[in-house]
Amino acid sequence: MDLRLPSTVCFRVTRYCNARCGFCLAPPDGAHPAADLLKQRLDWLAAQGVHTIHFCGGEPTIHPALPELLGHAQARHCAVRLTTNGIVLPDPLLSALRTTQAQVKLSLHGDRAHHDTIVGRPAFDLATRHLRELLAAGVSAHVQTTVVAGAEWVLDWVADYCLAQGVRRLSILPFIPRGSGYRTQTEYGLTAAQRIHLRERVRRKRHALQGRLDVRWLDFASQPLHVIEADGRVVLERASEAMDTVLGVIPGSTLERKRVAVRAVATPG
Repeated sequence: MDLRLPSTVCFRVTRYCNARCGFCLAPPDGAHPAADLLKQRLDWLAAQGVHTIHFCGGEPTIHPALPELLGHAQARHCAVRLTTNGIVLPDPLLSALRTTQAQVKLSLHGDRAHHDTIVGRPAFDLATRHLRELLAAGVSAHVQTTVVAGAEWVLDWVADYCLAQGVRRLSILPFIPRGSGYRTQTEYGLTAAQRIHLRERVRRKRHALQGRLDVRWLDFASQPLHVIEADGRVVLERASEAMDTVLGVIPGSTLERKRVAVRAVATPG
């Protein structure tokens, strides 16, 4: 497949998850590839000139082979990143994150009551404990926060929390009505005016905390994102699923084998 990819891609190792966030961009759909298949995909991505593998999901930390996959990507001379809800952090994974010098984004969406409500389970204590463990281990760990309607106060709370914990970077994500967010947009959706106001607040916060906390505005709706789906598709994701573009299928994936089989049946001998 002749496909030009950027230097960094989002690599979904699973679509399983241990949370039920009402704003999830990639909710569970049953795709959970085996380790060997994921390694083949990493080899292919490295051969295409991809330099940074951003492991995501679903929730990537629940894939038992994640530590091994991080090492495999590093062996292919790729830098590694990880986005996680922070609910689980097994010792082998913490060691692998430290060894591979991974950059980790841990999702924290507000205080205990708010975070647990929108994540759909008691998760605040686990996430904050594991964030402290990452920082103590010397892992480059940052926080990312999704802001939903009615919770604009979260920006001030999470900035203060990051400063208290020694976190150096905070990414603010405005709610996007895709994935689980499609059905919750009447509850969580930000109006155009609210988005503009939130972005301006982030700009002011970034200026006020310059040199102490790197506050960033991260809006996936404004810039397409190259994603390697758990089922092997290469997708250019935009603000909604209806706007996504499937660019192709990674060679050797189950989807590609099915397509080959269909073509073979459909082509006269």
